[in-house]
Amino acid sequence: MDQFLGKNYVLIDSENFEDYLAFVGVSFIARKIALALKQTVRLTRNEDGGYKFHFISPLASSDFVFTPGEEFLESRPDGVTMKSFITIQDNVMTHTHTDNTGKTSKHVLVFYTDKMITTTTGEGLDKIVKRYYEAR
Repeated sequence: MDQFLGKNYVLIDSENFEDYLAFVGVSFIARKIALALKQTVRLTRNEDGGYKFHFISPLASSDFVFTPGEEFLESRPDGVTMKSFITIQDNVMTHTHTDNTGKTSKHVLVFYTDKMITTTTGEGLDKIVKRYYEAR
């Protein structure tokens, strides 16, 4: 994963993302705002060996710190706290979280030198969400 650390990946396209936001309970207005944002994401490593995942957009930015293989609490931009768990193997980061209503989502981020593709599924969600990012 080291070769992908510190790279900016800029969102260029999404499939079924609004359906996912509705599935996890994001309000209509917040969904429309989220869909309009062309976010950038970046993964960095901390001095202690853990990682930080950054979400950067013109309206709001956030990040979370994690150690692969250890459960942690994560807050969504809308304030919902989730129990999260991340593994990293080669160029794949798998991020699973369960929100306070019991909904579980799984995000599989596959990093490449020129792009990153995220595939999201959720227990009870009848669609697969894809988000495409370009490395810059």
